[in-house]
Amino acid sequence: MRVVLGSLVPRLCGLVGTSAWLVGCVFGFPDSSAEGSGNSNSSGTAGSGAGSSGSTTSGLTIPSSSSSGLPEMIQVSGVVVDDDGLPVDQAMIMQGGGEVAMVTGPDGNFTLQLVRDGLGVPTAVAAKVGYRAAGLELTELPEEPITLVLGNIAQPDNDSTYTFGKPGVGIEALDNSTAYCGHCHMTFAEQFQMSAHSRSTKNPKLHDIYSGVASGVDNQVDCVHARGHWRLGEVPGQPGVTTMKCYVGDAVLKDLNQCGNGTTCDDPAVPPEVAPTQFGGCADCHAIAMDGPLGGRDLLEAQGTAFEHGNHCDACHHVRDIDLSAPPGVGGRLIMQRPQETQGEGIGAQPRQVMFGPLPDVPNPFMGGSYQPKFSSAEFCAGCHEQKQAALVPNTKLDVRFAEGLPTHGTYSEWLESPFNPSAPCQTCHMPPVESLFNAIDVANESNAGITFGFERSSEQLRSHMFLGPLHAEPGFPHLIDSAATLTISGSVEADELIVQVDTRNVGAGHALPTGEPMRSLLLLVSAVACDGSPLQASSGMTVPVTGGTVARGVVGDDVSVLPGGALAWQSFAVEGSPGYLVRAVRPTGTYWDYDGIGLFASDALTPEQKGIEQMSPVGESMAISILAGKTELLEPLQLLPGDILYASAPAGSAAQHSFHGVALAGVPGVEYAKTLADPVGRLQVPHHLATTIASDTRIRAGAVQSSTHGFPLPANCNQVVVTARLLYRPHPWSLSHERHWEAEDHIVAEMFQTFVIE
Repeated sequence: MRVVLGSLVPRLCGLVGTSAWLVGCVFGFPDSSAEGSGNSNSSGTAGSGAGSSGSTTSGLTIPSSSSSGLPEMIQVSGVVVDDDGLPVDQAMIMQGGGEVAMVTGPDGNFTLQLVRDGLGVPTAVAAKVGYRAAGLELTELPEEPITLVLGNIAQPDNDSTYTFGKPGVGIEALDNSTAYCGHCHMTFAEQFQMSAHSRSTKNPKLHDIYSGVASGVDNQVDCVHARGHWRLGEVPGQPGVTTMKCYVGDAVLKDLNQCGNGTTCDDPAVPPEVAPTQFGGCADCHAIAMDGPLGGRDLLEAQGTAFEHGNHCDACHHVRDIDLSAPPGVGGRLIMQRPQETQGEGIGAQPRQVMFGPLPDVPNPFMGGSYQPKFSSAEFCAGCHEQKQAALVPNTKLDVRFAEGLPTHGTYSEWLESPFNPSAPCQTCHMPPVESLFNAIDVANESNAGITFGFERSSEQLRSHMFLGPLHAEPGFPHLIDSAATLTISGSVEADELIVQVDTRNVGAGHALPTGEPMRSLLLLVSAVACDGSPLQASSGMTVPVTGGTVARGVVGDDVSVLPGGALAWQSFAVEGSPGYLVRAVRPTGTYWDYDGIGLFASDALTPEQKGIEQMSPVGESMAISILAGKTELLEPLQLLPGDILYASAPAGSAAQHSFHGVALAGVPGVEYAKTLADPVGRLQVPHHLATTIASDTRIRAGAVQSSTHGFPLPANCNQVVVTARLLYRPHPWSLSHERHWEAEDHIVAEMFQTFVIE
């Protein structure tokens, strides 16, 4: 006699196990309950696991899951074969919930020692990458060798017939059938809905850049004031449905195609001859759950579950492999496998599911568990978080330094070069352990552990599905960005100046800081006050560049003239509203910052000038008390020279400050840490579909430190100076937030105060 496991799986629909909560049928998955039917039968019938004693469903006998009659140590032997009956070489053999005990040879034979430890039914499991796992629950000693059948997985991917399932929200009343992953995986589904992955497709800022919209403007009057065009366009997530929107600035669809002149590229009525055909690869990573063909899709095709739930469970767990030689996303680096096999023949036959994951011992045939160790590796994240792109805008070409591709996203390669490789892959920080669960199924426990409800897992095997980002705070955890950097301040007196050095160290990130979307930046601001609390104007040192944000920029002797009495003739500084703007002045020094940056910009082969950051020393700042007809009156005149650069900014809390776009910080004593992309005409911090070069990359490598110096005049009649260093995280450039009317508050990452006593 032999026992055959893991081949044709009976279809169940209804109550399985002891919890009526698991009642339900599946839409898009094989009909079953919970994680589906387990193959648990030691008497020779391919059966369904962990049912009530002697029960029958659909004519199928479900044996008792009790193993109390077994000895504490159980030895079984057998063979592992595939669906065609051929022996499987290099198959892993293990007890469910334990470690791999052995690997089969070419004959597929194995011998396995199992332990009856009281945690469910002892289960023999076989698994191999590229196959569905198989298992046998032992309720009595088998009389003959057993056969574990690893299910073949048909390739290549089916691009048209599979319909992705729904993740659910982790609420029992809503996830009321196995149509939802949250029906069984409540905790993980609830966590996922709090993640950025769940919003990857519907993110309004993504669609603003994609279609060229200022989503913060909802009426025509404000749109005209924002220098936009009030036009008709498609509603994201609702193909064919249109609404009036404010179109302003750059857009993937407009910039990559020949549309957008007098109309909008996302209007479904746009003539076919000018309708977009180039989509910048946005959907390849932001919308991997769209049904149908993989790769090269229009982001606006996403609808329903694909739009509302982003890169959800059923999409990610159908990634069978990662090919780092291919372009990022689906249709390239993410090798998808949506099942082609069905349970039975004929129209309407349900798919024979396959779900890839990080554990080998998931023999539940409803899930079709297939081991893919890359789920636990940084390589999996590189499926999207590592990108090199060609020049995307027609008639542009890349800087010759980046002829092999512009590295717009380099998180994976940054990690490879960090001290976190290999011991701490991405999952270590972004998917912290979950302590409260027996395993991934919320109703699993010691009594029902087995093929259907899974095996006991350590917290290291149960990882949060919030996919923590820099500003995502899980209860009990700070923002990741808050533990990423530290500041230290040191100083010395030279002549009549206090020279301060601020060291910014990347102590917590296993990649550059910041990383990911290249429009992110860190801004270090340095200030000082005297004994009486009066601020000291910086007298030397670096200042935040123009990318820190400015309402207007001018150059003395070019478009700005200094009038008698210190007023400014500055035609481009024409703003509406009351005064209250700050005017900051900086002076080019002709010297360049020799920083130790990322990638090309860490190379000693580059001169400081080639690294792209000219040092601008502070001249001073003053408040505009009158702005009229291009003439700006200042509260205190600035000591300006020809060539000095002026930046205008509305101070926080002033009548001129708009809360939705944060504070413009160009010219403030400090430093910006960022990968600064540029387009062919030299515009900085552009969305990466426009970029053809990297102007500079001052970000901080994992474990490294960047230093800057700043001088302050010694105060008269005072022997004490308090210096403050504050590090801010800015998710997107001030200029873009200002243009699109986005909420964009800067987040304080670290803050340091140091008192210096002048002897």
